[in-house]
Amino acid sequence: MHTSSPAATITTGQRGRILAYQPNGQGSVSVAGIQHAFDVATHWRSDVAPAINAVVDVRFDDAGGLATVTAIPAQQLAQEDMAGAAKLARDKGQQLWGRAVSALGVKVLGALGVLIAGAFIFNTIGIRLFASVSRTYWQLLGLSADSLESFARDGGSGFTSAQFFFLLAIAACCATMASSHPKAALGKCAPLLFIVLHSSLLFIKIKGAVSDAGNAMGGIMGSRAARMAEQMASEMLGQVWQGLSFGIGFYLVLASSIVLAAYGVGEYKRKTIG
Repeated sequence: MHTSSPAATITTGQRGRILAYQPNGQGSVSVAGIQHAFDVATHWRSDVAPAINAVVDVRFDDAGGLATVTAIPAQQLAQEDMAGAAKLARDKGQQLWGRAVSALGVKVLGALGVLIAGAFIFNTIGIRLFASVSRTYWQLLGLSADSLESFARDGGSGFTSAQFFFLLAIAACCATMASSHPKAALGKCAPLLFIVLHSSLLFIKIKGAVSDAGNAMGGIMGSRAARMAEQMASEMLGQVWQGLSFGIGFYLVLASSIVLAAYGVGEYKRKTIG
């Protein structure tokens, strides 16, 4: 067997791909688009036979001649692919972060982070009616207020339209990344607008659910007890409000939404007036 001279310097390995291999031990490997002939007895350094299209590690001596060809285990290739994908994702993330900082600013991004953390991580509201439960703002958006019992006990299921519009409101805060129009800055007002509208609708639904419950009791007791049922509904509504308590998530979501809206209005004024 012929081997390379011990004094020869072996370069760092390069990736190559086997293009051809003959039963007599002769083959061809491509490295950076250049083909190199190799011989199994002289250059091959693996326990398995060469396979066409296999990715291999190719090394050259200091004179530029082919020194060794080594098969690369599939597990190592998979790890390298994962590392490459992770690097690509990291590079894309850094590019996106740079664009976001340039278009939105660190303060706006910080307020967005607080909004997202307050909505998804911290409890926004505590409910003490039929049971004592706590909900994040995201879970609150998935609740049904059609009846008091479902509002107090329902854990939320599926993806609701309220959750969709909340995500849309968050995305609207980044409108200036896609458009330089002054009105794009007003997209930062979307979370606050959504919170006000959703809270108003939720209040109306809860009040309606309480009224329906009182009317149902009045229907059972007879028409003469209508005034009593109305008073009972009013007392039930008071109990509902007393049974609600606000958590840190509520204050984070509300404060960050107000801050974002202030930034959006201020940016709009600077672009239109200044």
